[in-house]
Amino acid sequence: MSEVLIIIIIYLIAKLSLDILQIQTIKTVPIDQQSIDLLGINSNEEYKSRRYNIEKLKVSILRNVVYVGWIIYLLSGGLVIEINSYLKSFSLDEYLHNLGVILIVFIVIHLSMLPLSYFSTFVIEDKYGFNTSTKRLFLRDNLVSLLMAFILITVMSSVFFYLVSFTEIWWLLLASTMFIFIILSIYIYPTYISPIFNKFDNLDDDVIKSEIRDLSKQTNFSINNLYVMDKSKRTKHPNAYFTGFKNNRRIVFYDTLIDLLSPKEIKAVLAHEIGHYKHNHIFKSLIVSTAVIFLGMFYLSSLVNNASYLEFLNLPMNQASQLIALVFTYQVISFFIEPFFSILSRSNEYEADNFASKQVDKEHLVTSLIKLYKSNLSFLIPNKLYAMFYFSHPTILERINNLRRKDD
Repeated sequence: MSEVLIIIIIYLIAKLSLDILQIQTIKTVPIDQQSIDLLGINSNEEYKSRRYNIEKLKVSILRNVVYVGWIIYLLSGGLVIEINSYLKSFSLDEYLHNLGVILIVFIVIHLSMLPLSYFSTFVIEDKYGFNTSTKRLFLRDNLVSLLMAFILITVMSSVFFYLVSFTEIWWLLLASTMFIFIILSIYIYPTYISPIFNKFDNLDDDVIKSEIRDLSKQTNFSINNLYVMDKSKRTKHPNAYFTGFKNNRRIVFYDTLIDLLSPKEIKAVLAHEIGHYKHNHIFKSLIVSTAVIFLGMFYLSSLVNNASYLEFLNLPMNQASQLIALVFTYQVISFFIEPFFSILSRSNEYEADNFASKQVDKEHLVTSLIKLYKSNLSFLIPNKLYAMFYFSHPTILERINNLRRKDD
């Protein structure tokens, strides 16, 4: 067994172990009566939540097995070498040859994931009453996403092929390019990309707008870009999010959330989102991500430039292989440092909750959290190790306890 195969299997075992630990926790952990009373759930709702989350985790396990299986075949199995040999028969120039390898690898992996995505949407989400999408819309979404991914991969691959020729400083040039791209995407995605998939209308409920105007004055936060997104055409899951900088910033409510919460609860959710802005969470996260990108590119450049490392990965020495090696290695390493980002994200959520609790009646925030928990069938008590890797938000009980402690 080659060393690279051992590394890939360790990566797979780590991911599968987390999912299995979470399944076991969901199956066995008891929920205390105090929490049941607080959230107003009955035994049927608790059972439904357990089953829903277990079924999603089983799909996650299968997805990881399929994905890592392809990685093993691409590297240890020699599929990348076979793709290179196949494309050589067309006598393409170096650029088209390298781009062809990257796009074929992407297509292979992307298409292998589609059946699982279909199953999640039209079997699991349907079974638990969440899916509102149609097969036609699902096909359209995937075709549009595929086209956009093709364009993005082509652009980024072309940039990489050019920059990697600057052997000593390509990592700095590439990291700088990625930073610029992230900044552009923050401005471009909300205005030009997201509307391709969803319709965004200005919030026009007079009662809600009245609550929002009060909050705007109270927090000295200009709220002009408030939108309602037609998420209900795909799912019943409710949510809200904050994005953008300065004049580009916008707060988006799913229409499913507007239907679920009262105006005062929506005001509380909005106060939470404003808290993210007041604490500069997007900017701080951008700084951390940028630092990781620059450090990552610096340390990985010595590997990607090393013919021995490409040979170790069973890849031929060309620019396409260098990019595959970069993406694969970065992905494995980033998985093991993911807990750091999860901790940071959970800390941000607590800060946003604390800010909101000073602007509105915190009980409206508590009741909104309870409604969101029940409508999403979230599970109350995750495995601690699993949560360390995957939970970007504290659990509802942790958030409510944090809010209630402010009264002590």
